[in-house]
Amino acid sequence: MTTTRKPVAKRTAPRKNVAQKVDAFEALRARAAGAPKPGANVNVAPLTLGPAEGFDPPIVVRWPSALSDKIGLDIASRRGDAIGFLHTLLGDDGFVRVVAAFENEPDNELLLVGLQLRLTDHFLGRGAGEAPGGTPAS
Repeated sequence: MTTTRKPVAKRTAPRKNVAQKVDAFEALRARAAGAPKPGANVNVAPLTLGPAEGFDPPIVVRWPSALSDKIGLDIASRRGDAIGFLHTLLGDDGFVRVVAAFENEPDNELLLVGLQLRLTDHFLGRGAGEAPGGTPAS
């Protein structure tokens, strides 16, 4: 005869209530209050790539507002990932249009890097692409 064992109850960590979460976030805010604000040196004015650059209708490039996009842009910049950088800033449609415009050019990959550097200069300041980590030029 076999005996059945009673299942062992799983122990779970007690859930934080809303007040505890708010207190935890406030502690993080207080800790960061004196630190420089990330992105404080970013030029958030949009850049328009228009007919003079070969884009009609124009492509309006905007600095991302979503935290996840800002992080993706930072990671792409630090890795030297021109494709990821451009895709994050241009979005799906703008990126596809840029690739289509450069497709038949013999130096199409160089054009992508050139566009990345132009966007970096616009949003982060001239020379930021050469600084370690893509930081604004001093």
